[in-house]
Amino acid sequence: MTHGRNRRFGIAPTSVILITLFIDLTGFGMIIPLLTFYAQTFQAGPTALGILVTSFSVMQFLFSPLLGRLSDRVGRRPVLLLSILTSLISFLLFATATSYLVLLLSRIVAGLATESAVAQAYIVDVTSEAERATGMGKVGAAVGAGFIVGPAMGGLLSGYGFSAPGFAAAALAALNFVFVVLFLPESMRKRDRQSKSGRPARGHLLRHVFTMPLINSVLIILFILTLAFATIPVIVPLLSLSFFGFGSVETSYLFIYVGVIQIVLQGFLIRRIVQKSGEERLIVVGPLVMMVGMLLMPFSPNLLLFGVALALIAFANGLIQTAIPSFISKRTPADEQGGLLGAAQSIMSIARIPGPLVAGVLFEVLGLSAPFYLSAGLLALAFVFGCRVFQACALRN
Repeated sequence: MTHGRNRRFGIAPTSVILITLFIDLTGFGMIIPLLTFYAQTFQAGPTALGILVTSFSVMQFLFSPLLGRLSDRVGRRPVLLLSILTSLISFLLFATATSYLVLLLSRIVAGLATESAVAQAYIVDVTSEAERATGMGKVGAAVGAGFIVGPAMGGLLSGYGFSAPGFAAAALAALNFVFVVLFLPESMRKRDRQSKSGRPARGHLLRHVFTMPLINSVLIILFILTLAFATIPVIVPLLSLSFFGFGSVETSYLFIYVGVIQIVLQGFLIRRIVQKSGEERLIVVGPLVMMVGMLLMPFSPNLLLFGVALALIAFANGLIQTAIPSFISKRTPADEQGGLLGAAQSIMSIARIPGPLVAGVLFEVLGLSAPFYLSAGLLALAFVFGCRVFQACALRN
């Protein structure tokens, strides 16, 4: 583990990694709420928007496990620096886009980065099992804080054109790179790093994790919830535009709202919730809560009900994003955690591939309610898997 002796300039490594994530997600948060409106300037409809969001996930699927395993071998810090540089390039492409194809390229490059997976592995390196859920909660809180500040900045800067948020996000990425170089120590000792010969081949990694008892069921739940949640960046802006006439600034407020919920949950509440309930119960509750939110969201053009539904979805996502990595890390050898957390990120990326695209097509062809009802049906299935995991854990205990 990394303790106080590894502090640089008196800053604890956990604080540095959380600040790094916050800066990274601030840049990311500046971009996401604007995609719908930026794409429309190139005459892109809901289906084209779905492709734009899906392209990011395709690249995450391909590269998250690769970079996660690389971090097991060479350390977390160099892989994190590589990911930040990749994000910087993607933001510059976004800022200078002159066509839908360049905008699409910016999302493809952004998907090559995997800061969140490496940051989770870093937290695992420097926390004990008892601290694990709290550490993962802090990661979620940093992400939530980024989604408060990022959309606010992006919404304000979008008044100067869509290039302004892109250049600002690129500047933040450059700052983040320098910050990591100066302040972040490596979290892995050389003797803990996985040898090249000991790594499972890339083609075998996902098959390997699906042979692990309980882990495989939990990953199915993660896949379904991510698939359902992946529709949100596409259908929520479209639904809010249809119901309330929201533009880019108002849509950024919705993402700020989601960020506030993440901060409150994962920054202040998650430790108590995990201590009282355990990860196993949260894996059951998460799908159920998100299902209710999905059913409520298209129910009525009522802003209060819309806000409640969005809060339920964000709350459920926060529970799962904390509970499942913590659950996996407690059942994984230390020298495999980067690879397995990267595999979990890859599975999430697989889920994000069809999610936005199917949501855009359903919205365009069957109407605004269809994507939400499909998501609710899938979440009911995830709830069943969650019950099975809970029962299996109860029997083991």
